Amino acid sequence: MTNNKVLIDLGFSGQESETYLSLLKLGGSIASTVAKDIGVKRTTIYPILKNLASKGIVSVYFKKNKRFYHAIKPHKISSLFEKKIELFNNLIPALESIEKKQAQTIGLRFIETQEELENFYNDILDEYKNYKTKEYYVIGSTPNWEGVDKEYFEQFRKDRGKHNIKTKLLLTHESKDSNPTERSLLREFKYIPEKYPFKSTIDIYKDKVIIIGPDISSLAVVIAIPAMVDIFKSVFEIIWDTLPISKNNNQTKN
Repeated sequence: MTNNKVLIDLGFSGQESETYLSLLKLGGSIASTVAKDIGVKRTTIYPILKNLASKGIVSVYFKKNKRFYHAIKPHKISSLFEKKIELFNNLIPALESIEKKQAQTIGLRFIETQEELENFYNDILDEYKNYKTKEYYVIGSTPNWEGVDKEYFEQFRKDRGKHNIKTKLLLTHESKDSNPTERSLLREFKYIPEKYPFKSTIDIYKDKVIIIGPDISSLAVVIAIPAMVDIFKSVFEIIWDTLPISKNNNQTKN
């Protein structure tokens, strides 16, 4: 890769790159000499030099009443880019906050940490206390869902049962080895055929959906868009009605 191409990749225009390299070669010079060296008109070189000076890439000084231009040393250019990157990194939390606020206005929420996810599930238990019909749907992989925090989710299942919240679950075939069947958990489940494997889990609540999985950019995403929640519910019910009850599905039905 040529020096010119590297500078262009860093954000220089073609003529800015040629001008900077010319000044390095000349060791500093007047505008007319630089213009001649890179093959442009003198009237063209002035705005280029002015722009490079405004970016701190070229310095300007006077000698015998003539304006001389001097290229900033390459290692100082590197420092300028490092400082810009540092400033941008410092800005990232504020930019992400703006992004999250925008997402929330359209019914999306991103969960980034395990603590946030556990708080979400704790809120579900509190929320369902106020519902007359205490039931929600799940499409998922038991081992992958538990894998986020096995101890927490095993306890969550028990707490959910104690709160009389029933669940209907469409589980992956691999879930058979780790899927609990205790009646106290108030779970009714069916297994999806083995040829349909997936690693994510989708919980479908009355007014929102949460998707947890390794293939999304965050730990989980919450969708609170009514039309989409209705679609998820309908898809679940269609699949549920086409599958037989599992042989080891010994949950009580109220």
